[in-house]
Amino acid sequence: SSGINAEYGIPDSSYFSEDVTPTKCQYTNELQARDLKSEDKLLKFPINNEDVVWEESHIPFTDHIFLNKYLVLFPPVTHRFMETVISALQNNPDLTADKKKQIIWSYLNYFNYHSELLEEDEEEILKI
Repeated sequence: SSGINAEYGIPDSSYFSEDVTPTKCQYTNELQARDLKSEDKLLKFPINNEDVVWEESHIPFTDHIFLNKYLVLFPPVTHRFMETVISALQNNPDLTADKKKQIIWSYLNYFNYHSELLEEDEEEILKI
């Protein structure tokens, strides 16, 4: 009852899990490749970069890296923090330009909503 046939040392059928995943074989790889070809998800070699239309091909590169212009919209107390955020966004190639702007606007909305807390912090900073 330990899952192994005691006489022969052979595992019983209950020894193996019921949901064993089948091993990959050449046939399943060919089926996957055929499905990818039918969905037009396979790259054709040699790769021609001009054939690939990216999501942001119409967005200029400057919209991705020159985000410091939004820093003037923020309260002066938050400038050091926002410089760090904007620097991280400028260096992130995985986000779209719209997503980067959305993140900046969410911080701006947050700081505008909590402006009374920022004024208190500014007074404490000036005392020091």
